[in-house]
Amino acid sequence: MSETVLAILAGGLSRRYQKQNSEMQDKILLSLNDEPFLINLVKKSTLLYEETVLSVNSAARKEEYSTILQNYNLMDQIDFIIDDQNSSFEGVMLGIGSALRLLRGKTVQLLPSDRPFLMLSLLKSMKICNDGVSFFQSETGMIEPLLALYGPKIYFPKQFEELSLARADVLMRTAPMLKLYDSTAILEMNNLPTKTFDNVNIPIELRKNAVDIQEFDKIEMPSPKTITRSVKSVEPESFDKLHLYDFIEKMNDLHHNYSAFLWSRYFRKSSALTEKNYEELAKNSLKAEHLFWKDNNIPFFELHALQDLIYYFPEEKKGSILKNVKELKKKLKIEPRIIN
Repeated sequence: MSETVLAILAGGLSRRYQKQNSEMQDKILLSLNDEPFLINLVKKSTLLYEETVLSVNSAARKEEYSTILQNYNLMDQIDFIIDDQNSSFEGVMLGIGSALRLLRGKTVQLLPSDRPFLMLSLLKSMKICNDGVSFFQSETGMIEPLLALYGPKIYFPKQFEELSLARADVLMRTAPMLKLYDSTAILEMNNLPTKTFDNVNIPIELRKNAVDIQEFDKIEMPSPKTITRSVKSVEPESFDKLHLYDFIEKMNDLHHNYSAFLWSRYFRKSSALTEKNYEELAKNSLKAEHLFWKDNNIPFFELHALQDLIYYFPEEKKGSILKNVKELKKKLKIEPRIIN
């Protein structure tokens, strides 16, 4: 079994932390207990992980962080990954995709750069899903896509990289296997504070002692819920236009609905599918995906399937679907974020 690499995601723009007419505030450089959060993360990671990488979006940011790490004599404790500028991935998916590509064949634990209350020993306690993804889901159904553990055999067709995908859960929705851990149960079993999974978008008085969080020698974990699809999502043997329709329908029959949607987009972009066939296949795939996640009780993915449906096909933005979206947001307790 491959050693797990901790990949700290630090390529974002920290939009929620910016103040008008002020210099850019990088959330990983927020001062917590008189040191940048970056330093605390690296110190903690070296205690539990043989290899830690910092995923950044530019050489300039790498240079800035390197200077800070050198000042704390930590430069030799970490490697950098710079987002692949040739990829069409966008947003957080660019950071995830770039890290997984360069760490291909290794187990990769993602960690966003804004979790001051999180114990890394909790992440280390998750079981590896070799060709899938392990992650946390709360009692409301909200998941933690940026704390996902990617197995060394995770598969993603290279053609999908042409689709400007941006969401953090893309690979989770296409994976042949998922392991879900009940985060609420974990907190209760280990008597952990409810703020364990909170990010730094909380009042300063609550995070001033965040870096003093103690690691546990052993975290009790509930058995994960496992979702397995019939077979791996595979690429078509050839791009024979006569058989593409059947290929996508077969993908849907095997419950690889999001993959079927992405293939339909790819084939339409390459003019291998007519607009009529594309619309039929893509809509059916997203509707089937919504039902698949509903049957498996993952409302977060349910919501994203419906949001994709109304984004790519505005004509579907009607009563029953909008009502369903509203109900899912209420269930997940999704509210506008307040900056403190």
